[in-house]
Formats: sequence, C-alpha cells, structure tokens
Amino acid sequence: MLVYTTGNDALTAIVLYDYQPSRKGSCAQNFLDGFNGLVQCDGYQGYNRLEDVTLVCCLAHARRKFFEAVPAARRKKLKLLDINSDVAIEDSNLPDEEEAEQLIPAEIGLLYCNKLFYLERTLKDLDSGERKQQRTVLEQPIWEQFWNWLDTLHPTGGSKLGKAVNYAQNHHDTLMNYLLDGRCEISNNRAERKAKSYAIGRKAFLFHTSEAGAGASAVMYSIVETAKANNLNIFQYLYTVLLYMPDYMNSSAGIEQLMPWSDFIKEQCSGLIDVESNVPENRIPLTQA
Repeated sequence: MLVYTTGNDALTAIVLYDYQPSRKGSCAQNFLDGFNGLVQCDGYQGYNRLEDVTLVCCLAHARRKFFEAVPAARRKKLKLLDINSDVAIEDSNLPDEEEAEQLIPAEIGLLYCNKLFYLERTLKDLDSGERKQQRTVLEQPIWEQFWNWLDTLHPTGGSKLGKAVNYAQNHHDTLMNYLLDGRCEISNNRAERKAKSYAIGRKAFLFHTSEAGAGASAVMYSIVETAKANNLNIFQYLYTVLLYMPDYMNSSAGIEQLMPWSDFIKEQCSGLIDVESNVPENRIPLTQA
C-alpha cells in the first residue's frame, strides 16, 4: 500500500492510498507520471526510477539507523523526536574532541541528526523563503561537519554502525535536497503518519482477500484520511457524500462541491449534524455551474 500526501504548502490537503501487487519502482513511476517537482520519500531504491523530479530523502530514516546502532542499555535515555512532537527537541551542542571520547560513534551521529531536527523546529513558523535562508546559515555548517566526521569512520562491514554510515553516504545528496526549497521538510514523517493509520487497521483485519478488496480499502482510506487532513468530522462527511452522490455523481460541479476542501463541505461537516431531518427531500441543493 503506497501512500502519497501533499506537503505543508498545499492549497488543499490530499492523502491518497494506492494498492499495488508489488513494490516495484514502476508502481510509483506510473502513479506520478506527468508530475515534476520535489518528491519527499524514504531511501527506497525504486524511487530512483521517477523522472523529472528531485528526490528529497528523509533524515528520520537515516537517524534511526544510528539509533539502532546504539546498544540497548544506552538507547533507553535517547528519544527520536520530530519537529511536530508535543515535547520539544532539546538543543544539544555537538561534542568537542574530549567529549567525543566519552561517546560511541552511533551516539555522535544521533547528536548531529537531533541538532538538525532541533533547528528545524525553530524554523517551522517562518515562511518558505526565510526558512530556506536560515537553513543555509544554521544547518549547512552542521551538515558539513557531519560529512567530515562521517569520513573518519571505518566501521566493520555488516555492523549496525556500518549500515548507518553506508545509508547516509549512499543518500548524501538527497538527504540535503530539502535545503533547495523552504517548502520541503527535513523528513517524510507527514506521509509516515498516514501510513501508520493503515498499519494499525491491518493489525485488526490482517489481510485483504482479493486485490479488488485492497483497492477498495485504498479508496476508503484516501477519503477518510483526506477528510481528516481537512479537519472535517468524518462521520458527517461520509453521511453528506452518501446523501448527495446518488443525484450528483455525474455532475462535475456537484463532485467539486463534495470534495473535502469545498466551502459547502466545510459548512456542512463541522459541528453537529441532525441525521433525522437531514434527509434527501430536505437537503440543500448543490449549486450547478
């Protein structure tokens, strides 16, 4: 189940789930055919097949590699906070040579990542232009230090630290591509949170009995998660769509007004709804173009 979502700069918030029978790169390639711009994603190699796009790799995925390389006993005190976490990420100075001797390499790598996440949290309320400028001033030097430090490491092949180092080095350019545009985020956690919604449901239903069923599930998740992203009452939205769809399903103007971001839906799907009186014969007609 592939998940696509708009960024924080979108005029309308959209979340789309797309079931595919495999994880081939062609699946994303076909879905995004005709799109050009920035695509934020994890480090899955299949995304390299996308054409006319700039890949922006997720720092959270690289950070987790360093986190997993920290021994379990020392890992208990560490936290992987996002820029939108309820608890703020604490600022931490990068260790000097003396302090670095008290830390293992995986912990130092984690410090670099958390420093960047901390700085991003301080910039999240800026407009995109100013955010890009401040990233160059504040974050670019951190990246340069990080890459210089990473080049000094020679981890054992196949070790967890080795995997963390290789992952970062293999995605050197794409990890930094978020610096190209202030609208980009430092991680793709926005999409990861939407994937979590499906993963939680899957723990209950376990599997789909057919590809058609998986496709239907993708449609329903797309409708519900897009409604949530537009701050709608989910029950009200589904009730309203089912109320109007029979008569307006072939009307382009009607379909537009039933989109989660339309003014009509925002007015109808907030607050309480009277399902007893809000019946087909009493409904407000949709405006026809």
